[in-house]
Amino acid sequence: TLLYSLVFGESVLNDAVAIVLFKTFHKYYNSEEILDGSVIPAALFSFFTMTVLSIFVGVSLGLLVSYIYKHTSISEFPKLEASLLYLFCYLCYATAEAFGLSGIMALFFNGVVLSHYNSYNLSTTAQTTTEQFFATVAVTMETIIFLYMGLSVFTGRFQNWDIMFSLLGLLFCLIARALNIFPLSLIANCCRRKGENRISLKTQCVLWFAGLRGAIAFALSMNMPGPNSDSYASATLFICMFTTIVCGGFTENILTRFGMKQGLDNDDDAHDDFTGVENLISTESPLARRLSADLQERYRSFWHDFDDNYMKELFGGDRVPDRQAGDYELSEQNDLYDF
Repeated sequence: TLLYSLVFGESVLNDAVAIVLFKTFHKYYNSEEILDGSVIPAALFSFFTMTVLSIFVGVSLGLLVSYIYKHTSISEFPKLEASLLYLFCYLCYATAEAFGLSGIMALFFNGVVLSHYNSYNLSTTAQTTTEQFFATVAVTMETIIFLYMGLSVFTGRFQNWDIMFSLLGLLFCLIARALNIFPLSLIANCCRRKGENRISLKTQCVLWFAGLRGAIAFALSMNMPGPNSDSYASATLFICMFTTIVCGGFTENILTRFGMKQGLDNDDDAHDDFTGVENLISTESPLARRLSADLQERYRSFWHDFDDNYMKELFGGDRVPDRQAGDYELSEQNDLYDF
């Protein structure tokens, strides 16, 4: 469950960030001028502004929808209930795009809010209907995207293929993922209690190896301006094919080797060396324990109390005031599957 949430959650968020970056730098593209360092502060400001505003649109509309569903009798009409939920999701995307923001980022955070609050406001019929509908649409759209990518191989996308540029691009993607996943996971573990919710080194390695997805990147490369746009598209397509075929094909073997595949018993003897490496970089040092305890004491209890006593009172949600702090993370992960 944790691995699934991390892999697909990171993929969706990466796609959203990629779109925002593409839109930001596309505004400053001019084939007749050379981009110098003077525009970097403005580009960074535009990027952060677009990101924050997109998140604001998604969260605000998510809270508005949750409030409407919480304080009305719409749950008595399952067909209307489910139909309006689809339209509200589209409204979030369209609103963000209308203001020149990132629709996919707004929709992502809108979904997070709806899963945390509004999923408990839906009737049983609407919960089942919306879950199956969104899952079906997601699988269908993903299949169409990868079908389009596969057909692109046979429509001349590799006419201007630079193999060295493609290999270097793949190498830098892997290095960049390692420099992000491992340090950020270490920081995240400082804010988690010891138990199932900690991101183990095995999980981090699987996330690094299997989490690179390229459908949105390929779509963006098709819109690249300039005389070298075909080279960008062919290199992106090569990276997408490599990560899908090679990395995707070996993911099951890696999960089996690490003892993370469902239905298999863990073989402790087979992972002694790996566990030893994990212990070397464990966050269970005295300093890390003090830092983790301090973060949990100051922020976790405050947010959970505020969420239970005020937010869920207004917008709905699973209110269990007497549960332990470690139970919140499991509940929040389950929320992602309820929506």
